[in-house]
Amino acid sequence: MGQLLELLGASIIGIFIMLIGFTLNMQISDSSREIFQSTYNQRSAITSTQVIEYDLYKAGYAAAGEKIIQADSNAVKFRSDFDNNGTIDTIYYYTGDTSAMTLTSNPNDKELFRKINNQSPNLVSVITRFNIVYYDSIGNQLSYSSLSSSVQRAKIRGVRTYVKTELPDAINNLYNPMEWREIIRPKNLL
Repeated sequence: MGQLLELLGASIIGIFIMLIGFTLNMQISDSSREIFQSTYNQRSAITSTQVIEYDLYKAGYAAAGEKIIQADSNAVKFRSDFDNNGTIDTIYYYTGDTSAMTLTSNPNDKELFRKINNQSPNLVSVITRFNIVYYDSIGNQLSYSSLSSSVQRAKIRGVRTYVKTELPDAINNLYNPMEWREIIRPKNLL
């Protein structure tokens, strides 16, 4: 009878040790997934912002006449000798629709596109928000309604971009957002 109690006690202790090991394994797995997805989110945000920043600093480079063709809250189109080959290019940033993002569970995901001249648009990144604000030479914000006029767009001297990315799938019901905001003052718009 004593051996049976010892065997039963050892089995219970073994089950508890296995449960502790299983719980620890699940926590490590969740932490690993969270770290991987956060790193992915950071890299995605950094890549998209580097591309945007690089292009916007070149806005108006070697272009005569109208340098910014379109200036909206979530789209910008400008002219520049982007590749320094003597030919003026048109660069266009805009966002897609959230309904196109069916592969992620995040309902706010949308694509940020970059189109150069008449080429097919390239996907820059998957984002949740892209916003652009325009400033004149003394730092006053220009209204979007006024920017439908080329005369008003010619007053643009600064561009504040805001990019927000989130994880494609929630971790603990959170999408862990990452935001980037910067004011860019292209030298060629001065």
